[in-house]
Amino acid sequence: MATSVGKYLLDRLHHFGVNHIFGVPGDYVLRLDKMIEQHQIHFINTTRESTAGYAADAYARLKGLGVACITYGVGINITNAMAQAYVESSPLIVISGTAGTDEFAKCQTRHHLINKSISVHCDTTQLEIFKQLTVDQAVLHDPETAAAEIDRVIDSCLFHKKPVYIEIPRNIVPQTIPSHHAWKKKEPAKSDQESLSEALEETRKILQKCKRPMIWAGHELLRDGLSQALLQFAEKHHIPVVSSLLGKTVISEYHPLSVGVYQGGMSPKEVCDFVESCDCALILGVVLDDLDTGIFTAKIDQEHRVVATSKALNIGHHHFHEVLLKDYVEGLSKLDVKTPFSHPFPQSRSRIPQTFHPVVGKATTTKRLFECIQKYLRPEHLIVADVGDCLFGAADLVLDYNSFLACAYFASLGFGVPGAIGAQIASPDRRVVCIVGDGAFQMTATELSAAVRYHLDPIVILLNNHGYGTERPLLEGTYNDIQDWNYTELPSVFGGGYGIKVTTEDGLDKALSEAFSQRGTFYLIEVDLGKTDFSPALRRLGELLGQVVNGKKEG
Repeated sequence: MATSVGKYLLDRLHHFGVNHIFGVPGDYVLRLDKMIEQHQIHFINTTRESTAGYAADAYARLKGLGVACITYGVGINITNAMAQAYVESSPLIVISGTAGTDEFAKCQTRHHLINKSISVHCDTTQLEIFKQLTVDQAVLHDPETAAAEIDRVIDSCLFHKKPVYIEIPRNIVPQTIPSHHAWKKKEPAKSDQESLSEALEETRKILQKCKRPMIWAGHELLRDGLSQALLQFAEKHHIPVVSSLLGKTVISEYHPLSVGVYQGGMSPKEVCDFVESCDCALILGVVLDDLDTGIFTAKIDQEHRVVATSKALNIGHHHFHEVLLKDYVEGLSKLDVKTPFSHPFPQSRSRIPQTFHPVVGKATTTKRLFECIQKYLRPEHLIVADVGDCLFGAADLVLDYNSFLACAYFASLGFGVPGAIGAQIASPDRRVVCIVGDGAFQMTATELSAAVRYHLDPIVILLNNHGYGTERPLLEGTYNDIQDWNYTELPSVFGGGYGIKVTTEDGLDKALSEAFSQRGTFYLIEVDLGKTDFSPALRRLGELLGQVVNGKKEG
């Protein structure tokens, strides 16, 4: 049946599980916004385009596909969120409205247009910028080809698990797609079977030789839905699993095979000792960046080593081409090796504090804050952590499967609050707990207005250490200080929610008890901390990064 370009786009997105689009309206995209309003998909207003991107990114990590919608030119501040989604492999679609092709033909100098690069149909400047942050792009200037372009770009997003860009001139939105177009399901990419079989056989032989293997699992397994295959393989052979920070909760950390997060020298000592005592490392879906390797202090020079990512598969000195990560991990789950391994390892669940007993009147610390948070966490809770001590402290929390979202590689301040909004809209039955520092909070605090408008109830735990705490151990200066806000007054500004300020352990315990027991509105809990009250993990990171910042060590 004939349909319009705009409706075809929305129908395809809905087919792939998109029920919400995050964005800011603008005149070039209003026709599409109106079409969304009349569609099954709901439009979620955010206060700026970058936060729309963060919210859609969090939504994508939980639902498999997220969408942000902007207008041309002035919406370009979404680039930071796009860059984050690109490097952290989040399937994000950015849709931008632009001037109509008929308008552009009459006059190219129109508001919001940049006109550094132009074609006969449109200003292509934004397209050229977004090409650097996406794996595929389409400008829908022709209804005859629009449907095929939409299908191609969505397929690219789903396959690569990275952002794509769709630009639609406003006069094209209502135009009719020819009825002869029929969507064809794209055949999934496949591994070269001979190479895959050879790789699995070589892996089997390695496992036959070794005595103390371990799996280091990363975020790419989460993106590809491979957690169950990984767990099946680990359980079958009783192989312990550590995760990268970006891949935290790739399996439940309550599982008896979970050792916890491994970040080289930033990890707890027992985790480091275990990894370094192993004779075989299966590194699956981990991007070996500086943060996930603890500023390259990770010891991954085991006698036997397999490194499998979305880009490559290396087993020892052998490089296997045309082997997909998905096929390799699913092949591992069917692999027969020998009797299960039995080497000792520390369980992550053993590090859960027995209980938290607050000391009445004692000033709380970052360390005690996270111990108190752990007390109230349940499997149905979902942690969204911003960057800073909120991230590194949260790394030691023991959480259930797929219960942790953070920009742990791109490390962009400001993800926490909009990420919490996107996460709760994606998973409305789960209680979202946002852990954010005061510096990051001041960047995107306005998204709490969306919590009020859309009846969301995240618990926002604000670590107020009076400035950019992550930077202080690196190189201290007045530039790390920020203006203190009356944070707990913000609910009255937004017209909903509760604000509580705590300074003591018993005050913290009481505030968290109240927040976790109540549903229906957001809680903003400000925890007053000292400027130099850092978690042990942040102190270790500060020491490592400080040497680089001060020129004492090469990065």
